[in-house]
Amino acid sequence: MAQEEANKFIENVCNHLVRNMDISKVEQHFKETIAMQRESAQSQFDFWDRLMVNMLYFTENAQVWEKELLKMLVNKQWLKPAELEEELLMHQLRIRQQVAEQIDEAKKLFHKQYEKDGLVEEDIIYDYAYSSAGHSMRMDLITVLVTTAEQSKLLFNADPQETIRIMNGYIAYHTDQLINRTKLK
Repeated sequence: MAQEEANKFIENVCNHLVRNMDISKVEQHFKETIAMQRESAQSQFDFWDRLMVNMLYFTENAQVWEKELLKMLVNKQWLKPAELEEELLMHQLRIRQQVAEQIDEAKKLFHKQYEKDGLVEEDIIYDYAYSSAGHSMRMDLITVLVTTAEQSKLLFNADPQETIRIMNGYIAYHTDQLINRTKLK
């Protein structure tokens, strides 16, 4: 019963996050961001690399998000919004540093992936937009949970791992819906 209540709560919060989303503004944001990356790139591979590095950053952030969320669910205590913001910012700075240190190795792997998987620009742009939108939704979701701590406490009665699995499912679903409604070419 507790898990069902938690799942319903998560569903409602996620639906609330995307309910009034203006797809044309999201599309415009992605097009502008992608255009800036393209304009500052030296070559096609450099452009792709820039998007891939951002995806690496988003992936690392997703792992931190999960770890921080799990900690709060297990401890049955939400961080204060300012504490969460500080914690996430600290992790983001660390991740940026790690990504910067690994950039040369990462680019070698990216280039092998371009050739081996026969990636085309549309694939990379789609994956970038998907990763970016998923990152934004994760940050919005965790922010809502800590800013509505009293209502969000019901998540403490459910299984933390299952709760995160459900959250990731809704994030993936809504991100997929969002990105598939945009035209990024």
